[in-house]
Amino acid sequence: MSQYNLYRFKTIKIYFRDDFRRSEFLVTGFKGFGAVGYLATLHLADRPFCKKAGFIITKYTPEEITPGDEGVVGPFTLYYCENSGRRFGVIVNHDIPLVQERGRFAEAIVNFLSRIGIDEAVLIGGFDARLRKGEERLRWVATTAYRKVLSEPPMDKGLYVVGPLALLLLYSEVYGYPAVALLPYAEAARPDPRAAAVAIEKLNELYGLSIGTEELLEEAKKIEEMISTLERQQQMLSSSAPERSYM
Repeated sequence: MSQYNLYRFKTIKIYFRDDFRRSEFLVTGFKGFGAVGYLATLHLADRPFCKKAGFIITKYTPEEITPGDEGVVGPFTLYYCENSGRRFGVIVNHDIPLVQERGRFAEAIVNFLSRIGIDEAVLIGGFDARLRKGEERLRWVATTAYRKVLSEPPMDKGLYVVGPLALLLLYSEVYGYPAVALLPYAEAARPDPRAAAVAIEKLNELYGLSIGTEELLEEAKKIEEMISTLERQQQMLSSSAPERSYM
């Protein structure tokens, strides 16, 4: 007998444990700009206060799994977490749904959250660091039904969120579901764990959580040191290159 309940939405199947229903809010993200959403949710799922709670299976589910502390981890895996007296769910998207079913995937998640009574969703992505205007560390955009107002400036009109995160926001607006996208400033050319740490710290602030970010910051430091070393090596190679004349 399966340990999971089954929720169907068209060709999308969501398998989930009973405790997942107790979540007050959901956190998810994707491998988008700076991989911020993926790094943040992966960090959450790896905490001892989070336990695997299910899977999302699509018509074209990627043919990949990885071993985890609680058996097999699939491309789209659910977790249930309890921290500082708060209960929340996490979806870790190790892959991105095929373009043919991304809309259905996003609608299925919003429909599912609405049906089982999870109050709101926090979507994590990245925002181009070149667009920073002040000292703020992130921007945000929310659906009409989301009632909180963040202290940071919202995303400017005329700019776009793209990809699966945009579809989740769109369907949340259509369903009248409260959702907010946290968009820390991030580096586009590489994974940015420092930006993921900013997102976790904002989660702590919004929901009274106490989730550490030390591992993300340490990983950021390693990446930055590696980049600095490569840049120094490149400068040394450039300065030592012999001059050439061409005719």
